[in-house]
Amino acid sequence: MSQFEYMFSKLKEIAKKVDNFMIENITGKVKELWEASRHYILAGGKRLRPFLVVKSYELKKKDIDKVIPVAAAVEVLHTFTLIHDDIMDKDTLRRGVPTVHVKWGEALAILAGDLLFAMSFVLANKAPIPEDIKAKIAYELGKVCVDLAEGQTMDISFEKREDVTVEEYMEMIRLKTGALFRTSAKVGGLAAGADDNELSKLEEYGEKLGIAFQIADDILGLVGEKDKLGKPVGSDIREGKKTYLVLYAREHLDTNDAKRLMTILNKDKKSDMEINEAIGLVKRSGALDQAKTLAQSIADDAIKALNIFPESDARKDLEILARLAVKRTY
Repeated sequence: MSQFEYMFSKLKEIAKKVDNFMIENITGKVKELWEASRHYILAGGKRLRPFLVVKSYELKKKDIDKVIPVAAAVEVLHTFTLIHDDIMDKDTLRRGVPTVHVKWGEALAILAGDLLFAMSFVLANKAPIPEDIKAKIAYELGKVCVDLAEGQTMDISFEKREDVTVEEYMEMIRLKTGALFRTSAKVGGLAAGADDNELSKLEEYGEKLGIAFQIADDILGLVGEKDKLGKPVGSDIREGKKTYLVLYAREHLDTNDAKRLMTILNKDKKSDMEINEAIGLVKRSGALDQAKTLAQSIADDAIKALNIFPESDARKDLEILARLAVKRTY
């Protein structure tokens, strides 16, 4: 069995428990609203964040069923952000299905996102763990929403700016992606009674994993396959996003090519031919190899953060996840 096959089976094992809990609990009287809220959940997904919750818990304790409500809460919170992000980015496809706002309209999509935000706290509270720990987890879920909002605001503002730096981009993905990975690992540790030093290392692991994962995601956005990604290739270019790849290309292409890349990126409407041209320019700059090297280095640092924990199956799974996060094809 390859490491990819091994990790897929492990993810599937946790996903089944989390999905069953979510589907059982995300239901209510106003049928259309709840259907819209469940749309992305029923479409599937990697369930990486719930996996982080469970495996971080499992570093300390083995009765993982106790933490499934917390894992589900994190996935529901993530799903809320996807619905709202898709509205802002005007994306039409997510996980191979029409986006919520395309299928139900923007007004209901906003309400579905709001509902899932609230449900994340409701689900976390169902965990059979001490009340003081549940209060700490609720605090972390609330706190990460601030990071997510700041990160998304930065991402949107970058579309209108010519002077975005690599440092600003890295801070944006730390907030927008790294923060929820960090929180996923931390709340799993909190539920298991991890001490402050252990929690700090779990946060470091999660945040670095999230950053490496996002850089890998940016790479797939350029060279991935539409059928595997579940969304159009080149969507970041179409939306004018200043990813690490674009910023690196801007600095390393000759003046004319760099200017042409940014001209395409800044157009309100781009043809498929222009998007393909921009992708070609990014590839020519060497940005892909540079991004792969950076993502690998950050993933290696994430793995080192786990050295505080004794060797175990859970630690091994978290280490493998970090390695595969930057080698995946979807």
